[in-house]
Amino acid sequence: MNTTKQEIISAIRRTTKENGGKPLGVARFEKETSIKVHEWKKYWPRFGDALKEAGFLPNQLQKARGII
Repeated sequence: MNTTKQEIISAIRRTTKENGGKPLGVARFEKETSIKVHEWKKYWPRFGDALKEAGFLPNQLQKARGII
């Protein structure tokens, strides 16, 4: 698939809206849209950069939860 930059930005905006305004992470974005990492990496070095260009703040890395 040859996905354009605008198609990826549109997919980010659509999935963010569907997710209550919170952008998806890379794995879930790929699962929901079938847009692979190598497709968006042609335009941005990090997924957070794509989120910024789409008008959103990049997601923060979550710490692992320990078992108590």
